Amino acid sequence: MAKAKQIKNRPDFSDFHFTRDLLDGIAKQNIVLMTGLVNAPVIIAATTFKKGVVIALAFAIISFLTIMTCSFVPKKIVYALRIIIYALVGSVYYIPTILLLSRIFPLTVELIGIYLPLIITNSLIFSKTESRFYHERKLKMFFDVIVFIIGFGIVCVITGAFREFICYGSFAGIQLTDISIKAFESPFGGFILVGIMAGMFRALYNYLRNRKAKYTQALNNVQLEDNMTSTAENKE
Repeated sequence: MAKAKQIKNRPDFSDFHFTRDLLDGIAKQNIVLMTGLVNAPVIIAATTFKKGVVIALAFAIISFLTIMTCSFVPKKIVYALRIIIYALVGSVYYIPTILLLSRIFPLTVELIGIYLPLIITNSLIFSKTESRFYHERKLKMFFDVIVFIIGFGIVCVITGAFREFICYGSFAGIQLTDISIKAFESPFGGFILVGIMAGMFRALYNYLRNRKAKYTQALNNVQLEDNMTSTAENKE
């Protein structure tokens, strides 16, 4: 009984590793570049810096509030019904979120159109919640959700800014150059751009991971040699 009580009162941060979890959501399992779970808003709608910011903010607010609220939904409810509840909760948070963003970015919200309501049914809510977030303790889940949202936001804003620059030669509406490659404004151009970014990101990630593995292996070999040398000296 005492042991069960001790386990129940175990702190939420017992399985929390800041650096590992931070890199996991932003890099290792980035939902755009690594897993491809939420590509459509970035590929189709994020064509300017402001659009990227609006999509990132809407995604952050709706996803965070929906995931945290739905974490209290009993797991005894069948999966199909839980998914419907997630969508309904997301719809409730969508209305004030869009009203707020419409006051800050009125024209931009109108230009994005249908792709903002689609955020309600994004895969971070419907996929990651069941496979990852709801298996974690509350504090760990809170941090994990924020990190995954940041990972999406970074990619979305960078993609929007880059497409605005190469399509219009501007940044946040400020004209910088006469560059104009309109092809990247289309969904096809966005797909190519995100594909290139994903390839480069994965190549860099794999390079750094392999480099770290080689360094760790070399360090282990040095330690092994030192241990063998020490053992031989002790025998003498």
